Amino acid sequence: MKIDIILEPDLTPEEICDLGLLAENYGVDSVWTSNYFSHWDPFISLTQLANQSREIKLGILAVSPFEMHPLKIANSLLTLNEISQGRAQIAVGAGEGNLTAMNLDTPKKIVLAVREALEIINKACCNDLKKGYEGEIFSVSLPCDYGWAKQKKPIVYGTAYRHMMMRMEGRVADGVYIGATPPEVLEEAIDNIQIGKEKRLDGNEDVLINSFWAWHIKSDKEEAYKESRRELAWRARKLEKSLLQHYFSDDECEEIAAKFESFVDAYFDRSGNIKDIDIEIANKLCRVFTSTGDLSDLESEIARFKQFEKMGQTHLSLRLHDDPKAALDIIGKEVLPHFK
Repeated sequence: MKIDIILEPDLTPEEICDLGLLAENYGVDSVWTSNYFSHWDPFISLTQLANQSREIKLGILAVSPFEMHPLKIANSLLTLNEISQGRAQIAVGAGEGNLTAMNLDTPKKIVLAVREALEIINKACCNDLKKGYEGEIFSVSLPCDYGWAKQKKPIVYGTAYRHMMMRMEGRVADGVYIGATPPEVLEEAIDNIQIGKEKRLDGNEDVLINSFWAWHIKSDKEEAYKESRRELAWRARKLEKSLLQHYFSDDECEEIAAKFESFVDAYFDRSGNIKDIDIEIANKLCRVFTSTGDLSDLESEIARFKQFEKMGQTHLSLRLHDDPKAALDIIGKEVLPHFK
């Protein structure tokens, strides 16, 4: 299994470049930039790293076809791929925060829409849009010639939280990028990806399986838990009961669901203090759905990552937060040697 990192969206291109070069030196497979609604453009922000690096892959996570037409996604992806000499990749999904910020609607047939987007992007990357594309939701009405794209095809992931989306993406994408999925629920996700893989028309069985996993391992355990609690509102499909019930009693699940806005408040006030939620429940959420703790917890986290690998994941993307260099140094020195 290969280890990737995901960076915050507010880092400058210079900061991304510095971190990316350090990650490349450690042997990280890919660096992903986050696509948020009022931050640095993720494609442009990677160009400095694209010019100065040689091996590390460069990814954008995630782009929705409802915020950017698939044809324009393909243009940006292929441009970055040419600049980086064939190291670009992207994760395409339904989208959340960006759509809310722009007051954009999504169609009822979301899985179909994402499938058509993936097909258009993949066809563009294979220069197979010379006759356009006619879909129910997305179309390309003029012939498009991508003969200018000379590098090898970029990797196109689909993002998925639900099994229907996983099955579709296992069938049409290069890889499936799943959300924070602990080992207890990973097997069912991979089973659904496999259902899609068995229906592929291209004969390619090497479908990548990546997942977002939050990294909050620090030298200071108290700071690690504070940072992790701050981000909990966006873990486990926004703390959905179907995931929580694997680890918590019904009463605890109801308490977490009833106080979800307190988790959101802790994110926006950056405090990590979740009002009216027992801190032990909050800290257990951190341990279940993220890697949280100090250096003494590294052994158990590496064991969990090995379990991901054994179950069939090909990649694991560790999301860095405050002080990303310190986090990357721990990953590079203590984690990566176990996955060479």
